[in-house]
Amino acid sequence: MFPLSTVLLPGASLPLHVFEERYRTMMGDLLGDDIPGPPGAAPQKSNDGPPLFGVARIREGLEVGGRAETHAVGTIAAIEWMQRQPDGTMELLTRGTLRFRILERPDDGPYPRAIVEFLEERLGDDAADALDFATRAFIRYGRAVAQLLRTEPEPVELPDDPVRASYMIAGTMTLEQSVVQALLETRTATERLVRAGQIARREANLLTVIGPPARQPTMRSSSLN
Repeated sequence: MFPLSTVLLPGASLPLHVFEERYRTMMGDLLGDDIPGPPGAAPQKSNDGPPLFGVARIREGLEVGGRAETHAVGTIAAIEWMQRQPDGTMELLTRGTLRFRILERPDDGPYPRAIVEFLEERLGDDAADALDFATRAFIRYGRAVAQLLRTEPEPVELPDDPVRASYMIAGTMTLEQSVVQALLETRTATERLVRAGQIARREANLLTVIGPPARQPTMRSSSLN
């Protein structure tokens, strides 16, 4: 387990800088001498698949130091690329895959661990209608952002699959991590699309009428660990 202040969504990429001894030990157990190549390159051990570990958002505690309590729902991260540094630290590029729910958190030793169950990705009722609603709201959100930045709107290319589209919309908007966590925890793609569409429409109204809301800066490009 890798508790973080950031939510990892299925399909999203997450770079990590691993420097704490406990996580260096964890990566050593996961990787051994098997070092994945650059993104897009063939892995050195293709028969075993990429190394995997769980990422869950912290609800109490810190990324660095002692044990941190997490939300129950997280995402499995697959390591796509890794570089070992001379000082023993590591640079990782990971990608979210499957959601899980934590059933039990044993004692941390030598690193955080959890017993989990994987969550099924359900479409829900009227998924196609929900995707249409969310897509239109997301396009409107993109236009509002472009107007604020005085740039041309980026073309919107969402997957036809409602599940993948729901995570892409949720991960593309600039949202508080608590909101992203709530979207991760939704039971169906329909529910996630409707919620994401409502958020996109609300944010578009705010950006158009009163300008961007004041938010605390967040680190989204890389974790501290």
